[in-house]
This record gives sequence, structure tokens and C-alpha cells, in this order.
Amino acid sequence: MKKKVLCIALALLMCMMVTVPTFADSKARTPSERAMITASFGLKHISGSTYRMWAKINNPTQVSVYVCLTLYDASYNQIASIYTISSNILISLGKDVTLASGTYHLRLTYTADGATHTVEKTYSI
Repeated sequence: MKKKVLCIALALLMCMMVTVPTFADSKARTPSERAMITASFGLKHISGSTYRMWAKINNPTQVSVYVCLTLYDASYNQIASIYTISSNILISLGKDVTLASGTYHLRLTYTADGATHTVEKTYSI
């Protein structure tokens, strides 16, 4: 009888060891409880007709992030593009381009945790 009770107690203990950690962090997190990824980007004049397209991504959660920075002309023909995949806290991209006067669109797209975000700025040179 003692062996049977001991075996049942041991089986229940093992079941609890498997199931209790599963429910320990079952609370859904709100956006305010998560660190958010932030992005900044732009087109900076270097000299003459040389400009630098740049982007900085702040990734405090260090999840894997795909980042793509693309420059288009006024008709949305692609001029230049640069991309990376990283899980660093700070992700930086930069590329020098030669531009004539006109209107340009700089688009930043980044994907993290299955969500894609796209932002765009327009520049007149």
C-alpha cells in the first residue's frame, strides 16, 4: 500500500513539474510592457551631388530584424537599396549615392516578430 501511494505521489509530482512552468507566464503582454523597436532614417547631403541614405534601428529586445532602405526617383524607379538582417541592439545602414536635382522618395521597411512596418519620406534636391 505504501509503495502504491508513493508511486501515485511521485507521478503527480512529475506531472506538476511538466505543467506548472507552462502556465507560469501565460499572461498576455500589452504593448506598454514590451520594449518597442524604433527607427530613424534620412537622406543627408555630403558634398556636391553626393548624398548619404541612412537608417538607424533601435532594437532593445534584440529580436531578429530585417531592415531594407530603398531610394526611388519621382516615378518610383529604384535608384539604390541596402538591407541587413540583425539582432543587435542598434542596427545601422548607410550608402552614398550621387543624385541630380529632382524629387526622391526614401522608403524604410523593417520586419520583426512577423510584423512589417514601412515608412517613407520625400526629398526635393
